[in-house]
Amino acid sequence: MHEMKNIAVIGTGVIGSGWVTLFAMKGYSVSAYSRKAETRARGLKAVCTNLDFLMSKGVISEHAKKLSLERITTAGEISEAIRNADFIVEATADSYEIKKPIFRDIDKYSPEDAILTSSSSGLDPNEIQKAIARKDKCLIAHPWNPPHLIPLVEIVPGELTSGDTVSKTVELMERLGKIPVIVRKAVPGYIGNRLAAALWREAIHLVKEGVATVEDVDKALYAGPGIRWAFMGPHLIYHLGGGETGGIGHFIDGIGNTTFKSIWQDLATWDHITDSMKDALIKGVREEMKGRSFADTAKLRDDRLIDLLKIIYSGS
Repeated sequence: MHEMKNIAVIGTGVIGSGWVTLFAMKGYSVSAYSRKAETRARGLKAVCTNLDFLMSKGVISEHAKKLSLERITTAGEISEAIRNADFIVEATADSYEIKKPIFRDIDKYSPEDAILTSSSSGLDPNEIQKAIARKDKCLIAHPWNPPHLIPLVEIVPGELTSGDTVSKTVELMERLGKIPVIVRKAVPGYIGNRLAAALWREAIHLVKEGVATVEDVDKALYAGPGIRWAFMGPHLIYHLGGGETGGIGHFIDGIGNTTFKSIWQDLATWDHITDSMKDALIKGVREEMKGRSFADTAKLRDDRLIDLLKIIYSGS
């Protein structure tokens, strides 16, 4: 297989700069594109901030940071950014109207054997593929924010994506330290966001019905099931909950079809957030932050993410 060495990242916002950080620190040459000079500068500043944070947490050395920055170039033209790319990551706004013209340019100017990916969090790869000729080389590779920290990446092939493209993308993601999952049927939100959306609706509903405050709903999640979810999914968790002799079958026959049945019958089914609930959530989140700034809260998240990742994946 042709070794992938040169990466192009189209878009230098939050997701794009996270991808640039990850590829550069893992030894790849990265060309980062944004049309505006100020956006490129802001993206590069974000990469520096990411690397400084990783250095402060002992993930990389100062020398590794220096080498990572040396691997990064920026470009103001897509054709310049992708001309030598083996793997291209598009990370612009989640809109067909924005992505399709970009993919037409990517298809036109990139090397013939380059793999073309989008970081979309929910769009259909089959629709994106309509904009290009090399449909077999195109798929979704959806990271979770921040991409340089959270391992999950959802690989979503279109109907015409080749198996070779999928396997090469999975292999590259694993080399980056990612945990790839393959979405075998393109559905809105893929896997992770569908699960997250279902849970968030119920979290909002509990606030709406006066069951608990925003803060206590959040606590109930992160101090309870969220701890197990950091390293084990619901099927395996409930298998263990069913005991050694019966496993998940026993769990389903017992709690699954009794306690859980009554919960499912009572769950929310609405499909939009009203203005009054939006206002209540904004107020609740403000109270939960207890005067911390947005930046301080993000740093708290990332500090704990690094500590958690070290514990869970240091031996893997």
